[in-house]
Amino acid sequence: MTDNDYRPEDFLINLQDEDGNDVAFEHLMTVKYKEHEYILLEARQDIEGCMQGESIILRIEQDESGEDIYVTIEDEEEYKTVFDKCVEAIEEMDNSDGEDNQ
Repeated sequence: MTDNDYRPEDFLINLQDEDGNDVAFEHLMTVKYKEHEYILLEARQDIEGCMQGESIILRIEQDESGEDIYVTIEDEEEYKTVFDKCVEAIEEMDNSDGEDNQ
């Protein structure tokens, strides 16, 4: 896929809020830490606790049927570590983009 082929709708994930309403998020990246994978999502609309353009990180787990589910990270240390890994990955992408343009 080239930059010209990028379509944000290809990376949209719909989650449900507490009231059962679908809320659209854009998938920014997936990172691995220890035995889990985590997903970084950007809100495409305002919802309670997360405004449009803000990002959230959720842990990917599997339900009883093996389907992926996204779980809020309750442990502050785990969240901070995964957040730092996301920042590192973004910085690496920014650095490699800058090298391509030189």
